[in-house]
Amino acid sequence: MMQAAARQVCGAKVAAWLPRARQGPRSYLQRGLVRSLAVAAKEPEYHTGGNFEGHHMFHRKAPFTFRNGEQIPELQIAYETWGHLNAKRDNAILLQCGMSASSHAAAHARNPAPGWWEDYIGPGRPLDTNLFFVICTNNLGGCYGSSGPSSFNSVTGERFGSRFPRFEVQDQVAAQFLLLEHLGISKVHACVGSSLGGMQSVCSAAMFPDRVGKFVSISACAKSFPGSMAFRHAQRQAIMSDPHWKGGDYYDGPLPANGLRLARQLGTITYRSGLEWQQRFGQSLAKGVTKREGLKNEFMIESYLAHQGEKWVNAYDPNSLLWISKAMDGFSMEKPDKDGKLSLLEGLKPAMMPALVIGVQHDVLFPVWQQKEIADTLRQAGNKRVVYYELDSVYGHDSFLLDAVAIGPAVKGHLEQEPEGARHLWEDLAASAMGFLQASAQRGNQADSMRDIFRALGQGEKEVERDRLKSMVKLVWSGRVNEAAVDKAFDAMAKEPLMQIEEFMAMRQVLAEAMSDPYLP
Repeated sequence: MMQAAARQVCGAKVAAWLPRARQGPRSYLQRGLVRSLAVAAKEPEYHTGGNFEGHHMFHRKAPFTFRNGEQIPELQIAYETWGHLNAKRDNAILLQCGMSASSHAAAHARNPAPGWWEDYIGPGRPLDTNLFFVICTNNLGGCYGSSGPSSFNSVTGERFGSRFPRFEVQDQVAAQFLLLEHLGISKVHACVGSSLGGMQSVCSAAMFPDRVGKFVSISACAKSFPGSMAFRHAQRQAIMSDPHWKGGDYYDGPLPANGLRLARQLGTITYRSGLEWQQRFGQSLAKGVTKREGLKNEFMIESYLAHQGEKWVNAYDPNSLLWISKAMDGFSMEKPDKDGKLSLLEGLKPAMMPALVIGVQHDVLFPVWQQKEIADTLRQAGNKRVVYYELDSVYGHDSFLLDAVAIGPAVKGHLEQEPEGARHLWEDLAASAMGFLQASAQRGNQADSMRDIFRALGQGEKEVERDRLKSMVKLVWSGRVNEAAVDKAFDAMAKEPLMQIEEFMAMRQVLAEAMSDPYLP
């Protein structure tokens, strides 16, 4: 019952209290204008608009102790996965998300809604699900299923609210690695993160160097600086100044909606760049505004910011913003050196695995010098496998969400290139496919062959995606099956995106008829 309530924290059931290389100046501006026009029609999918179905729940029924010594009686972490974990359990990628994102990074059979990193996850994409098993969690302190201020205390039966312990980014990472232990994954192929997630990827590499093969950190830092702390302070003040905030214990009354709207507007200003605002809005008047008068939102930029603020009402818990942003402000990977002085070099010394660090020139929230600092410090510490990539995107901090064309290939190359790359995964896939096809071809019994297909794809799961089964049927019986008839059979008999073995086996007669039909490829 507590799990179900936690999963609904930011969903419909709480709507009552929770009101979502230089090419010359001309060509550069032309490029920027084209990209700005493209982004005008595409905004980041930070959350799922109330659709929180299809995630898994890691429920640890034991106290979770934070670095400051405080505890919560149980730990819940919502997570979603894409791809399949291989037999060696060495192809997992931990995708670490930003402050306000849910675990829903991409669409899948259990939740077809687009995710916040939709363009990066899937077959052939940067996080290639032909190769990798991708895991994304809702952060500790969040409001999309994981333990946070809005979740229920299993001891008192009430929401934590103001009583939820303060935590650090390191606590969020520790919770993620408890989930990995639960999944039986001793070492991930890579940690990949942007913004807060990029802070977590650096943190993971230094905290668990024996359990991280590679890492990617995008638009992040190894230590917060006063500029970004000031922005987040202003967002918190907007919420805390709302009379409905009530010190964080507002769950039985009205949401501090006005504070949340303003906080989100302030955040949006830091997520994008002034260059983009100029190219996209300038001083143009908002739609429907014919003359400038009074103090209403008359300019396009004002209307846009107001829309972004309104969108967050009923979509994100203000307390989660407060608690997580405080954790970001206090983040530092420094450790005492031999003289007792805090040193970033000392803190990053354990992170000797291949590293990709990406920065964006127009990022005002995490200035590009902070990404350079990560790369330079890693090299100073002795890591000889550090790649630094700097992007000139006008989208600022949100580039990792909106500029997949520029960022995606760099991420894909880093994850798959040697050393510690994906060659062994491709070889394992090829060997498995060859053995499976040979075994299936030798089967004289169609029913046995169908069971082989389901078990090979399911890898112990009770359900398999319908489209994967259909593709494998065509592959195994290539040259002998009428593919159009197979499509027709699946469309007629399989109504849901996931199938159980009984449903699949029930198609045996129809597939047998498809095999007997004349096949002209």
